[in-house]
Parts: sequence; structure tokens; C-alpha cells
Amino acid sequence: MSANRGSTARLAALAAVVPLTLLAACSSGTGQSGGEDGEIRMMVNLTDNLDQAYWEKLVKPFEDETGLKVKIEGPTGKSVAESFPQQLAAGTAPDVIQSIFPDDDTAPELLDLTDEDWAKDTPMFDEYALGDAHYAVGVGTQTQSLVYYNKTAFEKAGIKETPTTWDGLADDMAALKKAGYTPMQTAGDYMTGLQLQQVFHPTLNQAHPKWQSAVKDGKLTVGDAYEPAFQKYARWIDDGYIAKSDVGLNPSQADGNFVAGKVGLYTNGSWFAATLDKAGKLPFEVGVFSPPAGDGESHPGPQGATMANPYMVSKGATDADGAKQLVEYLVTDPAAVETQLGSDGVFRQGSEVEQTGVDAQIQGVLDDAPELVAVGEGQGNVRLPVTGFNPKFTEVAQSLYTGASPADAAKAIDQWVDENR
Repeated sequence: MSANRGSTARLAALAAVVPLTLLAACSSGTGQSGGEDGEIRMMVNLTDNLDQAYWEKLVKPFEDETGLKVKIEGPTGKSVAESFPQQLAAGTAPDVIQSIFPDDDTAPELLDLTDEDWAKDTPMFDEYALGDAHYAVGVGTQTQSLVYYNKTAFEKAGIKETPTTWDGLADDMAALKKAGYTPMQTAGDYMTGLQLQQVFHPTLNQAHPKWQSAVKDGKLTVGDAYEPAFQKYARWIDDGYIAKSDVGLNPSQADGNFVAGKVGLYTNGSWFAATLDKAGKLPFEVGVFSPPAGDGESHPGPQGATMANPYMVSKGATDADGAKQLVEYLVTDPAAVETQLGSDGVFRQGSEVEQTGVDAQIQGVLDDAPELVAVGEGQGNVRLPVTGFNPKFTEVAQSLYTGASPADAAKAIDQWVDENR
């Protein structure tokens, strides 16, 4: 969906500064692994842009420096998430697993990377811990709590600054509507609930830090946590800031409306940057800001985020050292990291990779965030006591379009949680 945004010159410069300690560490592997002829088997999700050739090119410098061989494998089922447990049961699991996270069933079959010094500074390392163990390391994050906006629309509506409060956001939507724009673009399918969560992450996590754990411990209900968001959303629908018909759009149509310049504000994740990049030159300049903070709280608030490009190492790897060295290379080598940051809206705090204008704004939001927080059902040790939360939340959010009150929505989500704990 997007090409590597770093320049060739910068890539070469970064590759030249790979620490000698990394190369020395990488050269200590035995060259033996679970694959044929001493290969390290790595299962990845293959996509149109992250295809076999992409992955083979990514690991080639590691192979050249270490003499170890990496065999790239796609999932045997529909996805890595489906295939990995099946292969574990069959005794054919790969050595390195990309794109998924550990759970209670798979964690016993994975290496704990807690004591690996190179792993400790990788993105969201502690946020994805299970108990005291760390099984997943990532290249970066997909930033979730972003609001994209049309700078031309803001100018025509007389808006001089991006909003930092909920009242300011409502005032801006009123001005955008008056100027003839769709104030806030939304869509049906999964996006209705996702957007409401995204725009409310900072405020929710200021009011209730680690709110998923509070729900699990019985100190908070999801309804109490989200009723303020339902109230705001219902008012936006009533005031015409969100078109009731938008709940019938698919997400790609919503993307198209924003790209066409018809929309003032559009809540989405960092991956939307790839869509904008693919669209080419737009009839307006795109801006990005962090959603409003809670009343009386500092802006920006915590940023909802997920670990991107995660890797795990199987306990069954014949050459566990070689497998760990491969993962270390993938998440710490400057050139390897830059390549992965240039795809699918993946960002890393403090990154100095050359970026487009939109990407640089997203990087700024990420760098300014006081912390990165769990989204949806949660992650690692910060999790709700239920699964399937996102689809249910979307169903509840959509009920606001058909006459349900915010109190009704809060009651419905609490009833579902109670029934599915």
C-alpha cells in the first residue's frame, strides 16, 4: 500500500552505522535450526506489498553477515494467527513467528525475551508483557488516536487552530458544516465503533488509566467508562455533524470522501497515511492532530497504539540463538527498521527516518504522547475479561443512529460484558 519513504542515501548511511557489537553477536549462531539444511524458518503474513520478495530482501543482509539462512514461509491456513496453533499441535511450528501476539495457549511454547538487553528498548515491550514474561518484540507501533483534517476546509470555515478540548471540537464541526463540508466523516462496518474508540482514547485513559484492568477487577464498568463518549456522539448525530446515512458507507467510501476534499475531519489510524500516499496529489493539504483531552486535563493525552510488526521465537527452535539473533536484527538494525517503518503505517517513537509531510505530523503526535495505551480489548496484562469486544462495541455505537440513548448504549455494553465474562 506504500513504498519505503527513506531515501537510498539515508538507507546506506544507516546501514553503515550498524553497531559492531550487533554483527559480533549475530556471528555467534550455530547455523543449525528447525528448517532444512540449517535454515531458520520464519512464518510471516504475506500481502500484496509485503510479499515473498520483500521479506527475502529484508533478511538478506542478516544472512550475508552471519552465514545463517532464513526460510520465509507464508501461513498454511488463512493467516499466521490460524496457522501457528495448528503447526504447534502438529509439531511443525516455525522458529520465528511474525505478526501475532502470545496468548495463554501459545505462551508456554515461546521463548521469554525478558533478559535480552536488546529487546528492552523496543516499542511497547512492557505493554505486551504476559505476567512477568515478554514473548513479543516489535519494530514500531500503529498509532490509533489520530484526527486527519482538511486544511483548506479549516481555512474556509475560519478555524485557525486545531481543537484541544471537546467544546472546541464541537465548535469546529459547527463551523465546517456552515462552510458546506461534512464535519466528521464516519462509515459503517467495523469503522463506526473503531472511530469512536480512537477519538476517545486520550480522554478515557486520563479519566481511567488502564481502564480494561479496572473493568476486569470489578472497579469500573465499560458503560461507565464509555457513556460520556456515547453522549458526545449522540449529540454529533443530532446536530448533523455526522450524517446518519454514513453508517451505511463502507470504509473505503469514507476514505474516498476525505480524499476528494468533501470532509473536514476524519478519525483514523496511522495506516491511513498509506492510503493518502497512494492517492497521490490531493486538492488540499492534510493535517493531523491528537484528539481532545478530558476537561481540565493537559493536551495531548495518552495515545492509543498497538505494537506493529511483532516477532516471537518458538521454544522448539533447534538453533534458538540463531532465531533470537534474527529477531534482534529485525527490530534493532537501523536499515531493517527503516525498511519496515516505510510500510503499512508503522511508526516508532524517536525515529529519524525521512518522511512525507503527513507521516512527519503523525511522528510528531507519537513523539508528543505522554504514554501509549492499550486499545479495545487490551493487550498483555491490561485486558478486558471478555473477547469479541470491538464488534459488539460497533453494534452498540450504531444503535445511537436508530434512537438508542447514551444510557441505553451503556446498559447494553455492560449487559454483554456481564453475560460473556
